[in-house]
Amino acid sequence: MSLSAIIVMLASIAALWGVASLTLVHSMRQEERKLELIEAQGNFESFSPAAQRDLESWIERHPKGEPAQEVRELLDLQHKTLRDNPRHFYAWPGQNSAPEH
Repeated sequence: MSLSAIIVMLASIAALWGVASLTLVHSMRQEERKLELIEAQGNFESFSPAAQRDLESWIERHPKGEPAQEVRELLDLQHKTLRDNPRHFYAWPGQNSAPEH
């Protein structure tokens, strides 16, 4: 095997490990924030703003049936959580400050 092939392989391995390590650190910090919210206030919102919009849009298109009722219950829980908890995991439109990191 040529020297350039070995260098490319080693660089690829280093890049893979670097990206994987950064991703792991980011994920662990996110989970730590979630745990802090659970410990401080008992829960946090289940859905991101985009997911909530998607569910609301889905309900508009499929207003009847058992799945629609389940989605309504999930959205009701989401709205209650947003209303009852002062701190949120996701950044919401109209929220004064960005989420804590």
